[in-house]
Amino acid sequence: MILGLLAFFSRFLAISLHFSACLIVLFFPSNISAHGGDLDRYGGHQNRKDGEYHFHRGPLMGQHFASKAEALRLLGEKQSTQPQTLARWGPWREVTRVVDGDTIILDGKERVRLIGVDTPETVHFRQPIQYFGKEALAFTRQMVEGKKIKLEYDQTLRDRYGRTLAYIYLKDGIHLNAEILKQGYGHAYTRFPFRYLEEFRQLEREAREEGRGLWSEGPRGKTKP
Repeated sequence: MILGLLAFFSRFLAISLHFSACLIVLFFPSNISAHGGDLDRYGGHQNRKDGEYHFHRGPLMGQHFASKAEALRLLGEKQSTQPQTLARWGPWREVTRVVDGDTIILDGKERVRLIGVDTPETVHFRQPIQYFGKEALAFTRQMVEGKKIKLEYDQTLRDRYGRTLAYIYLKDGIHLNAEILKQGYGHAYTRFPFRYLEEFRQLEREAREEGRGLWSEGPRGKTKP
């Protein structure tokens, strides 16, 4: 009798454990990994022991790198050379307000953050107005406020604040993100990879060398102290 009960409970426990394991795999697949850790926003993972980084998704899937920094640099270069036909375009929209040099508001109250560009702050609640911030705001306002523009999207559609991430194009073909860097009204924002990363870096370098915009004060290529 006792042996029979023990056998019954052993089978019941084995079935329960198997069922629990199936549920974990079904509902939490991203947490099951031979090396531990979830995939990040780029579809990759960094080994906690040796720092090696490798991709599980995206254009570099299956490739391994000595560091995450190297992996993201190569990912940015690959994205910057993708054919233009891969870009996602939106309809013509009207810019109702310019918040600052790199942020605008469209009809429908959609807030858009320009990809790959960082202009001096003018509205940050923790920071004073930065050097050349008013000039950058005035430039973007003069370029697009009250005008029709088109959005070109990259791999990430929104940032953590809910803003749409996009490249802005005017009807005459001017690429606003690039024009801001070309005229020296901002820095190339390269913390995350994006399609035109190398092009934007080059535009900032040229603006520095030519002493345009915020680079016009003091020695060429240096900002005002």
